[in-house]
Amino acid sequence: MPLYVEIGRFRVRLPINNQLLHYKSSFHLYDTALGKIAAVLKGKYPDLHAIDIGANVGDTAALICESSEIPVLCIEGDPLVLPFLRENAARLGAGITIEESFVGPDGKSVDLNSAHDLGRNACLVQATDSQSSIGLHSLQSILDSHPAFLSSKLLKSDTEGFDFSILQSSLDFLGQAKPVLFFEYDPHLRPSEPKAGLETIDALIGVGYSDFIFYDNYGNFLLHTEASNRTFFSDLDSYLASNWRHGVAVYYFDVCALHHEDADLVPQFRSLTQR
Repeated sequence: MPLYVEIGRFRVRLPINNQLLHYKSSFHLYDTALGKIAAVLKGKYPDLHAIDIGANVGDTAALICESSEIPVLCIEGDPLVLPFLRENAARLGAGITIEESFVGPDGKSVDLNSAHDLGRNACLVQATDSQSSIGLHSLQSILDSHPAFLSSKLLKSDTEGFDFSILQSSLDFLGQAKPVLFFEYDPHLRPSEPKAGLETIDALIGVGYSDFIFYDNYGNFLLHTEASNRTFFSDLDSYLASNWRHGVAVYYFDVCALHHEDADLVPQFRSLTQR
């Protein structure tokens, strides 16, 4: 029997093994903040376009579009979820563009036989640097093929271990377009790169990002901090490390990062899920 979840005004079809319904029924704020952020951004940028890296079945695109029609570039390479993404994109309307790719360095490739959790939340940490015919494409090369999204003011990234490298390799685009970012902060998906999270925060600060709002992985607002509060970032990173060593209460953070040109939105963003 088909499995569906209601996201705003949309009915999204899920693979049978997808856990989204369970999470949303158990944690009422799970997967809600981004839709509210998109609604606020739409008020400031009427021509708002969004980029969804790791689009999965299109549930995030539905969230972005729940309040109004927003063109979304959905980037997804998992062949097992792509049929669901295509089906759901048809329900979301003509504003959805699908790019059937995994994001990574141009010229590199992945071996899906070594991937983990295909069809649900694909993780390619053990599948890169292969001689497979499945090539990776940088965000910039993808955007070159979809120029309508070159000025996108919202970018979400959830790629099970590659978010930091994607952001760091896309700094030219981020510095020019200055999108609000919403990305998964989990430095422990790639234990060989324990400093990648803090290095990414530093890199974002270097191209003008001034404000960072942290949510726990259940969708609860945690805190807002400014770029100058470097100790906060280190402490939060250490908190996640302690969880993984001594018993997990919070698995990861979702981070909303704002360029200083959008710092005026911080009070609105802070209030979205604090109640």
